[in-house]
Amino acid sequence: MKKNTSISFITGFFLYFLCVSYYNHASDIYSPLKQSIMEGNISMAVMFGLELLAVLTIITSIILVVNNIIKERFFTKRNFICFYIMGIAFYIPIFDYAIIGRMICNIDIPMDYALYLAAGSFMFILAQIFHYGYRLKEEQELTI
Repeated sequence: MKKNTSISFITGFFLYFLCVSYYNHASDIYSPLKQSIMEGNISMAVMFGLELLAVLTIITSIILVVNNIIKERFFTKRNFICFYIMGIAFYIPIFDYAIIGRMICNIDIPMDYALYLAAGSFMFILAQIFHYGYRLKEEQELTI
């Protein structure tokens, strides 16, 4: 079977772009996390730690989905579960800032967190699409 090199190139380029774009965001999270740990501010450390955990979860899930796409396995159980996990991970910083940041530390929620809400909702929609595709694929394999 001939390997599809265009999918490999596009996904490789996407991963490179993702790593470059999240490098700045991860360093923006890591510096306040490190500073709040040094100051002994536990609630701020928990807040930034949860946000860093969400970013790492999103990156790991994207890598797993892209790995399946490279292997031309689109509608698998792992893919739609990864999309659900990414949707939840995109919502973590919103609730993190709303509960810990606003109520405990009196920090305003940044305006770009509406993007997290939109991205999380989009991931849930993609998860439903991939789940439906997975069910159709399973039914097709059972058909004689």
